[in-house]
Amino acid sequence: MIRIHKDKYFDSIYDELLEQATQEKYMDEYLLEKFMKRYFNGKCSYCEIRMKELRLTIDFYRPINGSLNTMDGEFHPDHYKWLKNEDDNILSICVECKRAKSNRFPVDGDVASINADKNKLVKERRLLIHPCRDYPERHFDYDESGMVYYKSKKGEVTVDVLNLNRGMLVEMRAQVYSEFNNLCYLFSMEQSPYYLKQILQEVQLDSIFIGLKKFILSEWVILNEKIPFLQEFEPLLGKRLQEEEVRVLSVRNNKISQIDIDNNILYVDNDKRRKRVPARKINDYYDVSDENALEKYYGKQRFIEKIEIYNFKSIRNMKIDFTLSKSSNAPWLMLLGENGVGKSSILQAIALTLMGNEQRQKIIKKKPYEYLTKGFDEGSIKIKLSGMQEPISIYLNSNSFEFTGENHQRPRVLILGYGSTRLLPREEMLSNYKVTWARIENLFNPFIPLVNVREYLLSLNNEDFNNVKKAIESLFLDEVIIDRDQIYEEVYFGFANSYSKLEDLSDGYQTIIALATDIMMVMKNRWRNFDAEGIVLIDEIDAHLHPRWNIEIVSRLKNAFPKIQFIATTHNPLSLRGLIDGEVAVLLENEEREAYITQKLPSQKGFNVEGLLTSKFFGLYDTMPDLNELFDRYYLLLSNPSPNERQKEEIKNLQDKLSKYEKVGTTLREQKFYEAVDYYFAQYRKNNVELSDEEFNNIIEDAIKYFER
Repeated sequence: MIRIHKDKYFDSIYDELLEQATQEKYMDEYLLEKFMKRYFNGKCSYCEIRMKELRLTIDFYRPINGSLNTMDGEFHPDHYKWLKNEDDNILSICVECKRAKSNRFPVDGDVASINADKNKLVKERRLLIHPCRDYPERHFDYDESGMVYYKSKKGEVTVDVLNLNRGMLVEMRAQVYSEFNNLCYLFSMEQSPYYLKQILQEVQLDSIFIGLKKFILSEWVILNEKIPFLQEFEPLLGKRLQEEEVRVLSVRNNKISQIDIDNNILYVDNDKRRKRVPARKINDYYDVSDENALEKYYGKQRFIEKIEIYNFKSIRNMKIDFTLSKSSNAPWLMLLGENGVGKSSILQAIALTLMGNEQRQKIIKKKPYEYLTKGFDEGSIKIKLSGMQEPISIYLNSNSFEFTGENHQRPRVLILGYGSTRLLPREEMLSNYKVTWARIENLFNPFIPLVNVREYLLSLNNEDFNNVKKAIESLFLDEVIIDRDQIYEEVYFGFANSYSKLEDLSDGYQTIIALATDIMMVMKNRWRNFDAEGIVLIDEIDAHLHPRWNIEIVSRLKNAFPKIQFIATTHNPLSLRGLIDGEVAVLLENEEREAYITQKLPSQKGFNVEGLLTSKFFGLYDTMPDLNELFDRYYLLLSNPSPNERQKEEIKNLQDKLSKYEKVGTTLREQKFYEAVDYYFAQYRKNNVELSDEEFNNIIEDAIKYFER
């Protein structure tokens, strides 16, 4: 992060983009690129990623649709709406910084009053660094691994809120560190104009990671004194040189300057000040249930980024990447696959790892070794959460009777899990609404019912009732108003032409209502608004739903719970509506009946139902079951490079059968083409290999050569 000097007023381009940003519309790419390059050097104002590496958009330094003060967990619904048109509040941001920042705005002490002017806003002790108001270089150090380290409270909070040590950034910074550090080394050894020119080009305003490069250059020039302080370095290192002199004098004289006080500099002995402590490492230690550590919980957004599962139930070895979704809200993942291929096992593995030791001992009746894949003595589950440096791990051993692991004792996120059977409670069944951080019983035991909606809604105070009812109402396909009568102890649902009690609604309605209420019941233990954050696991999300609701269920849940990460399974192509690229994965089996996952899938936009079924999402060759059996056998035989006479005859017979359905071409030209392409597809299918665009083009070229023989 570097200081951004905005010396121009925004022009008419901004007005049009602002309208799109405020209404969360898709922004015009040409106007957006022009705006970003003109005012923000074509980079994210926070992490310095460029437009060509990651999509950028417009964001607000102080959020305009309600603000969460991460220092105390207090949500301010009316902040900071009045700053929508303030130039100083507008920044460029990449989708990943936007997702991490969300509506967080940490303030040490009281937030500004409603409609506060600039003079009053200055007095607000904000802790998130403003790239146009602060000097970010004063708050951060870096190392060769690509990690960024804080030197102040502002630096610490900013790293946490923006997740500046996320995996992709760390890897990219490590590469840039190595390349630029080597360039400085070459210049120190041979102070030629060529290397100086290279260095100066690398720190142009539109270059990536200038903050990191300035830090490296200052190490060579100021600390190690292996590169002379040239006149060309004055604009880059002048302030850094002054700070180093002030810092050394302050430490020697046991004094701290006013500049340092303003920037909350954390002092250590000068001889030890280069021994830095990773900010993320410190903040790995937190507990969502700890009332005395709420700052650590609210300070970071935590989603699942990666999972590694090894010898758990039917899953031998599987890695899943959750970072492929580029949504600015919580990422989803929909798992597709045949019954028995391991979809439910993945959900159980996630719940088992994240629920915390207290819930694990209470809910899980099986011993660790009972979850091991048959025939193996060891297994493990590792989950990488955003905002945590180390993964949360569970280890399985054939000799263990208790779950062991790393970072697995405390609950780190609010998590809910639901199996494919989601029963409604019997009327006489009373519910226990004590505070819980993990409500996953139904995922492991289908006889555990969902919440008693009527009883729960009647138990809420007015504020909580209004929050819960808004979430439920937003899920309905038709306009509905939920009301309650506490005297007669009834909950009513008002539609356009009817007014019904809960028990008079269809099973599908009741199930969705119970699911939404269940989610809100857990989330309100830490959150008081629609921006609740957590993880929800749903097996067979399409169960009990009408087709129309199947089409809209994902979009409705995204709208109702935009900051909750959903991981779900389905058999229904209609349930893919509402998902974006990177949010769908398919589980398949190889010839050894071992499950594997593929996430490199085409965009599902534009597919009709039959197109989805015959695409890579569902893996059918045709929507007719008989044809799929024929294709299975056909590709199996074609995958044999040396078929015997009997197999050759069977291939010929299968081609004759498929020709009746016009699946192998109707002319000699088409038949030869299909024959060649089918042969090569069969080879890839046998070897369980993903086809890249280049590989597919090679298949076509081979098919052409086949015709030219």
